[in-house]
This record gives sequence, structure tokens and C-alpha cells, in this order.
Amino acid sequence: EKFRFKEAQQEVMEIARIGDRYLTATEPWKLFKTNPERVETILNVAIQIVGNLAALFKPFLPKAMADLEKMLQVETLAWENAGEKDILKAGHQIGKAQHLFSKIEDSQIDEQMAKLEASKNANKALEPLKDEVTFDEFTKMDIRTATILAAEKVKKTKKLLKIELDTGLDTRTVVSGIAEHYKPEELIGKQVCILANLAPRKIKGIESQGMILMAEDKEGSLKLISPQDAINNGGMIS
Repeated sequence: EKFRFKEAQQEVMEIARIGDRYLTATEPWKLFKTNPERVETILNVAIQIVGNLAALFKPFLPKAMADLEKMLQVETLAWENAGEKDILKAGHQIGKAQHLFSKIEDSQIDEQMAKLEASKNANKALEPLKDEVTFDEFTKMDIRTATILAAEKVKKTKKLLKIELDTGLDTRTVVSGIAEHYKPEELIGKQVCILANLAPRKIKGIESQGMILMAEDKEGSLKLISPQDAINNGGMIS
């Protein structure tokens, strides 16, 4: 009634654990030949616990509990009946027991995780187009080729790399948030595209002079935008 579903499930699971401990402690399978009357009592207590579980789990597992009621051969076990020691009356005939749930193998989990990941990637929405710009506005952007000379992680950060670039016109520093996608040593010698006339700004105390252009793939990884063939550093992109 207070919508504390997780705590409610834990309470019901504790009843299931009590039943499990009861059967483990009494070991009716060992008493079957020597004390059949005791076994009848044990199984009656166990089946009363199962009946209570059918009523209590119904809000959480309605289909499974409907299957359990069929096994118990009862029309319905209401929430209001929970707590009764004779929720299944003396002389009631139950049906054949079957597994309510099958064990899930690791291979099945891996298969479902792969399907989920594939579905997530397939359905990943592309970013909508940004506001329209004029040709004159586009020509204000100075995009050029450059080669990475050195790269290192920015201290006390997880995402930032400090990258030294040869732009053909100068050697400059750019701070880029790609440390989770590239190791510093992987970048050295790669030719990239940079927005060269972006106003400098300080990032973690380092002056960043430009922006390296990246693209995001369907898995969410960032990839460098590079010319198909090697071009002299400083080559303009238009």
C-alpha cells in the first residue's frame, strides 16, 4: 500500500527461504521409510508455505503464480488468504508438480545481452540538424590538416589529453576530451583535421588553441576525422 515494492519482495523471499530451510532441516526424503507420518506433516507445512507464496507473489509474478495455482489445483489464492496455516484445506488434491522457472545458463545471458546491445545500437537516434548557417558563416571557419607530434594525459582528469600539433603554420597545443577513446601513444604521427581559428581557452590551466574534429560511431566511440590520403600540414579543408 505504500508502494515499497523492493522491501515487499524481500519479505516474500524471506518466506521462501524459511520454507527452504525447513525442508533442508527436516530432510523428509530420509524419513520416508522410517517415519511416514512425520513426512506427511512436513509436506503439509511445505505445501501451506507454497500456497502462501502463490498469494503473496501474485502482484509481482502474476503469470507464474497463475501456473502455480494450476499445479495446486485451486481457482485463486487471494492476498487476503495470506498468513493462513491451512490456505490449502485438508484432503485437497494437488496436481502434478512442474518447474515454474528454468535455469538460465551463462550462454543465454550472453546471447540476450548481445541482442540488447545490437538493438540499442541499431535504434540509436542521430542528433538532429543544427540551425542553418550561411555560406559566409561557414567560410569563417578555418579548418586545416595537422599532424600530432605528442600526446599525454592531463593530470587529475579521466577524459582529457594534451596534444601537440604541427599545423604547417605553427606548433600548437589542443586539449581534447578523447582519453577514453585513444591512448596517447596511439595518436602520435596521425594526421587530423582541426578548427584552427577557434578562440583559445584555458582548460585545466592549459591554453587550448583549436579543436580536433571527431565523429561519433553507433557504439558511442569517438573517431578521428582524417584525410584519406596524406596532405601537407596546413592544407585547408573547404
